[in-house]
Parts: sequence; structure tokens; C-alpha cells
Amino acid sequence: MNRTIYFLLLGLFISSGNIEAQSSPEIGGEINTRLNFDLDNSEEIWSRTTFKLKLDSQVNDNACAYANLKMFTTETSQFGWKLSEAYVDYYVDKFDLRVGVQQISWGTAYSINPTNNINPFDLSEQETFIPEERLGVTAIRIKYFPLANLALTCVLIPYFVPALEVPGVVLPEKKLGNSEYAFKLMAQSIIGCDFSVSYFKGKEDYPWINGQYRDVKIYGGDVIGTIWEMALWIEGAYTMPDIGDSSFQIAAGGEYTSGNDLYCMGQFYHINYPNANENYLIAVLRYPFMDIHTLQLGMAYETESEVFIVFPEINISLADATSLKIGGIYISEQAGGSLLSQIKNMALIELEYYF
Repeated sequence: MNRTIYFLLLGLFISSGNIEAQSSPEIGGEINTRLNFDLDNSEEIWSRTTFKLKLDSQVNDNACAYANLKMFTTETSQFGWKLSEAYVDYYVDKFDLRVGVQQISWGTAYSINPTNNINPFDLSEQETFIPEERLGVTAIRIKYFPLANLALTCVLIPYFVPALEVPGVVLPEKKLGNSEYAFKLMAQSIIGCDFSVSYFKGKEDYPWINGQYRDVKIYGGDVIGTIWEMALWIEGAYTMPDIGDSSFQIAAGGEYTSGNDLYCMGQFYHINYPNANENYLIAVLRYPFMDIHTLQLGMAYETESEVFIVFPEINISLADATSLKIGGIYISEQAGGSLLSQIKNMALIELEYYF
């Protein structure tokens, strides 16, 4: 779908909101400018400015529409853009139907979610360390609430969207046989915990060694609960590809906020590859000061390679909707592991404005 069609859709979204909606669409967004300084190579500087425009419209008592358009500068100082989300929600009785480009997030662990397999990572910003944002996918999502504390989610993705398009590698055809789908059953407030089990059938986000995107089945589950004002969770997934060996990953941890507002998080993460294992101990400390600013220290240790990583960060509120972030990444040594290979020693400055 080309740019003309996307902008036409946005125009229709705005005009339909003005004509049919109960109230005018809410318009908001953010502007973000980020500078990264590579400390391993002092001559390398990476920067990006991002502008996000968000439109939210309540069409009637049973329907709403939402769009999130992201525009950004590229490495060659050109202009790029993508539609992060654009969907219509319709809810009636015990059903919630969502159709369009969506971000569907599953999982309860901190940052790393083994069951979150529907949206591929956005690798357009991989220079900033490990990609954090995910690509929106065109999908049909149905939520069914048979009981007050029980929810069944069904997702259909009509065609495959990869995290990475490799030159020379042919993408799967856009046909019904290559569609992806997923299910999640979630039970809340059962003996003080929330439980879920999930299933995903589709393709891997990255091409395999034979240059093809493997078909995979992923079985997942997670539990989260509270004990003595401490939140505890465990989340895992087992991946079965159509070719090659199976693998699994698991994340378990907890978080606690003390009386003086010191936030503490600790998590263990294990990933099992066919020929190797990786084990990470992860910790985050966050402390607010002067009511509006925060200091944060993130740490990770990989037990097999004995690599230690530190992420210090200070977030300063310059105004009600403007913040300045100064931080960095230090890694004790370069490692070739799948999660560590993209990490570099760097410093960063980020200015963000919300409207």
C-alpha cells in the first residue's frame, strides 16, 4: 500500500470522525530527538528525530477508531514514515472486535516477554542497542468474555510481516495458506493471581540459515501475583519449528516499591538454543527526586560468558510535557551471543515533548 492510500485513509478517518463521532477526535502525539555517541568509536554519532501523531475518535457508544502515524529522519537525513496503528474497535455484549493495523502485546515479565510473538521487532532503529519498538501488523482480533474474570482472545494475521527483509530472500506469498493466527486464554483474580496460556502458529520473524522463514508453533504461558506488596511473575514459551530443533525461554522475577518510593526489580531470564544456553540476571533500581525527576540504574549479567552490562539513566522534567534523558550503556566486553552482539558502549541524550 503506497503513501497516497495511507494519507487518504487518514483523511477519511478525520473527516468521518468530524461527521459521525459523538465528539471531535482527540489529537495528541510526541516529538522525540535522540543523539547516540558510540564510545567504542568516538567518531561515530547516530541521531534520529521522531514525530508521532495520534488520533482517537469515539464514533458511537459501541465503536471507536484510533490511528498512530510515526514519521522520522533516516541515517541519510531523509524522511521516513510508517503507520504504527490504525484500527476500528467495535464492542457489544461479551465481544470486542478490533480490525486494522495493531500492536498486540502479550506477557507479564519485565521488558522481555517470551509469549509476545505477534508483532515483529522494528529493526529500523537497531543502532540504538536492541530494538524496543515493534511493527504494527494488519490483523483481526476478537476478545470474548464468557465470565467476569475470564477472557479468550483470537487473532488472525492475514499475511506475514517480517522483522527483517534480507536481499535475495523471497517473502512468503500473501495467501490464506500463509496466514498466521494466535489464541490466548486469560483468567484473572484466581487465588490472587492472573494466569494465561497462549498459542501462536505462523513464521519466524527472521530468515533461517537456509534463507527461508520457518513455520513455527509457539506454546506459552504466564502467571503474575502479589505477595507482601511484592509483584511476582513467571512467563515462558516453547517454540517448535517445522525444520530444526525446538527451543524454549523463560523469565521469572519480581518488583517492589519501598516506602521512600525506591523501585526495585529483579529478573532471571533463560533462553535455550539448540546448541547453546544463555542465562541473564537482570536488575533495575529507580528513584524519584524533587518529585518530578528520576534516577535509574539497570544492570544485566550473562552467567555463561560472564559479560556485565550497566544502563545508567537520569530523566529530568523540563516542563509539564517536556523531558530530557541522559544515559549510557557500558558492556564489560564484546560478546557474540544473540542478545549481546548488538550492544555497544555508548552515551545518549534524548529530548521528548508530548502534546
